[in-house]
Amino acid sequence: MLSADRPLFETHGLGVEYVARTASGTVTGLADIDIQWNKGEILGLLGGSGSGKTTLGRTLVGLQQPTTGDVTYQGQPLSRALAARSFRRDVQMIFQDPYQSLNPRRTVGQQVTEGLDIHRIGTPGLERTALAVAALEQSGLTPADRYWHCHPHQLSGGQRQRVVIAAALALGPQALVCDEPVSALDVSVRSQVLQVLKQLRSDHGIGLLFITHDVGLAWALCDRLAVLHQGQLVECGATEAVLKDPQASYTRALLAAMPRPLRHG
Repeated sequence: MLSADRPLFETHGLGVEYVARTASGTVTGLADIDIQWNKGEILGLLGGSGSGKTTLGRTLVGLQQPTTGDVTYQGQPLSRALAARSFRRDVQMIFQDPYQSLNPRRTVGQQVTEGLDIHRIGTPGLERTALAVAALEQSGLTPADRYWHCHPHQLSGGQRQRVVIAAALALGPQALVCDEPVSALDVSVRSQVLQVLKQLRSDHGIGLLFITHDVGLAWALCDRLAVLHQGQLVECGATEAVLKDPQASYTRALLAAMPRPLRHG
């Protein structure tokens, strides 16, 4: 059970290094990151390619091992949290390309119920089907029976991403790490998927870690914003404060690169 007075995740001095063919033999992915992500919060990670934002997201969900520092989930060390079966239910990751996240041989219904089978949520058959149907419809695929027997190649990019969201939502997660979840989608469907993510927070209190290089998306969606550059945290605070009065030169450069009609203030 989550405690309301503890952050979902917290890092202290977090560093990640990769083995590489360089003079030093390593490449720094993250360096000395102190950050807090709270329950029910949409925290944005903003930065360009190679800034370390995806590395940070992968580290929080246990897909990347930290080299230095500490990571806690609900006040306990991440290593201990990862050992608990419930962590894989509570914390889900949504990747950039939904097609790569789905099995092309399995139907939508099979893919959304798979996690329920693995975690033994609900009774097999009608109860799990009902949970999967509810998740699909909450993700915007309604009526669910229209999509239930479809394979990924029969869906649009936006529909595939909603299937991925539904598969995560069916497990009743507390946290979603969203790694550029709309960057592979057409502009016309981005707002629809973003609205689904907002609704998940509104209806279920799910915390979202939203990884993006797009300042406009971060401004529209996130409660707080952490700006990363070359593996370092250069700025963090309320989104409006960070983007209306940026303190870091890198944040100012990101804002200067925005198309003028998109700028606020």
